[in-house]
Amino acid sequence: MKKIIALITTVALLSMVVFNFIPSMVADAASTSESNLTYKDVRNGFYFVGYEDVQLEKGKSYKYTVAYEANVDMQATDTVTGQSAKAGLFIPNSSGVELDSNNVTTTQNNVVDVANDGNKVFTHTFEFTVKEDTKADIGTYLGAGSVIPTTPDATIIWKNVSVTNETPAEQPEAPVINAEDKTIEQNETFDALKEVTATDKKDGDLTKSVKVTKNTVDTTKSGEYDVDYSVTNSSKLTTTKSIKVTVTPVETKTNTAPVIDAKDQTIKVGDLFNSLKGVTATDKEDGDLTAKIKVTKDTVNNAEKGVYQVTYTVTDSGNLSASLTIKVTVTQDGKLIVNPSDPTNPADPSNPEVTKTPVEFERASVDPTTTKVNVNKIPKTGDSSMIWVVLAGLGLTTIGISSYRKKANR
Repeated sequence: MKKIIALITTVALLSMVVFNFIPSMVADAASTSESNLTYKDVRNGFYFVGYEDVQLEKGKSYKYTVAYEANVDMQATDTVTGQSAKAGLFIPNSSGVELDSNNVTTTQNNVVDVANDGNKVFTHTFEFTVKEDTKADIGTYLGAGSVIPTTPDATIIWKNVSVTNETPAEQPEAPVINAEDKTIEQNETFDALKEVTATDKKDGDLTKSVKVTKNTVDTTKSGEYDVDYSVTNSSKLTTTKSIKVTVTPVETKTNTAPVIDAKDQTIKVGDLFNSLKGVTATDKEDGDLTAKIKVTKDTVNNAEKGVYQVTYTVTDSGNLSASLTIKVTVTQDGKLIVNPSDPTNPADPSNPEVTKTPVEFERASVDPTTTKVNVNKIPKTGDSSMIWVVLAGLGLTTIGISSYRKKANR
């Protein structure tokens, strides 16, 4: 029981020492240009010196050096020893919980130091690479440890504490302009900033900051021209780039007129007539233009015999047109059309749609039962005997008439 009481008394005395040493626990922090270096009392007798909430970027490497010295004094009147400290990377506002190793890859884990007469100056360098974007407290937590209770209140326990960021400063990089040489046709619209971009490692997208410092392009004339670009990032670094723009002359295209394929037709009186049936049109450049054929003239009257006209017209994409006129003959069984009138010159000028009725010859009505034709009695062309008979007859007739006139005169 006496041992237990003695142990409790010892612990109580140690606690009293820690609380009594608060005013002079840490002498000072390192002189540093970093404005966010923290030097604070986390809780009674427990100090943090370092950087809080440091933003660590994925893929980036860092280097920090933490140093501190324990005021170990083994004199009879000022006995100080056994101070404790831990240094490294900590979860923010956790009072000393080590940063998760899933977030960083480090060459050295956090360390814990206990001071004594032969070990009182400590220096640790932490180099690490960040796996994922995260935040950390980087520095050291300092405590009284097992300081001897007889130490005076004014005794400094820790001194010369420093936390130094030794991460190599990144050299600012110039932005990058992305622009390529171009070829355009004469009279084509040219936008110097189209498809031109700019990026910067620090500032990101700088496309909107790109300026055109030179542009000699004349799209009305063929030739090679220069276009210059410039962009500046937040580090005041400027990048320039030049491209060539080639203007080519417009190619002269030969346009061939379309061709209409349609044939003359013959129909019977009363037959239906479709003027577009079987009619096609093709074009060398446009291909099939059948659907664009227009009937510009159609005089066909299928109720009356005659020769009529149908005219077709088609126009291609180059505005070239072709026309073709065909004849449509309307006939009737048993009728023969001879010397049809000119369909382009109708009989009635006031009504061009109606043409003259063709001259017709009816077949002779011959009744074989009542009419006989003696073919043998019809003289043939070139029969000389018949010529002499006729001449002899004419001679006798002349002699007879002369004799009659003489008798009459007597």
